[in-house]
Amino acid sequence: MKVPKKLKDEIKLFCDLNKIKDIDKFIVSVIQIGFNIEKYGNAPWRQEIEVEKIVEKEVIKEVPVEKIVEIEKEVIKEIEKKVFITDDEKVGELMEELDHLRERITTKEQEIINNAHNMKSLNGEIESKKKEITNLSNQLEKVNKDLETMQKEDIIPPPVDLYGDDKGGWWGSNLLKKK
Repeated sequence: MKVPKKLKDEIKLFCDLNKIKDIDKFIVSVIQIGFNIEKYGNAPWRQEIEVEKIVEKEVIKEVPVEKIVEIEKEVIKEIEKKVFITDDEKVGELMEELDHLRERITTKEQEIINNAHNMKSLNGEIESKKKEITNLSNQLEKVNKDLETMQKEDIIPPPVDLYGDDKGGWWGSNLLKKK
């Protein structure tokens, strides 16, 4: 749509005077207003609706009252409320005891951990000693067998009485020989 230059200049001048920044938007709104006036007329348009109205009236009548009875109702609610009275000194003592017990628990837990580590290392030592005993036992058995073999083959003479009297002990023992 083409707007005549003179009208466009007037609109621009009007927008400048009224500090309107968006000229195109202003032109569209003015066209809409003008079209609405042309379409609906110059006066405000209102549709008339028939409304039914209900009116309530208050009627005051005097009625003789012979006796007015007042009833008072008393409601008693029993509320059980527990109130704890504390002794600050006792609370302080209990807090100190609690801290002390917590420290003891921590100490005992550390001791348990240390003992577990010690037991683990002792178990390792026990196992190594068992192996050592087994090895020594096997060696002793072998030596005894070798000794027995040597004695049977007369490579080693039988043990002699150390005391030389054939009455005393055997190999330094104070026990008598069994005959």
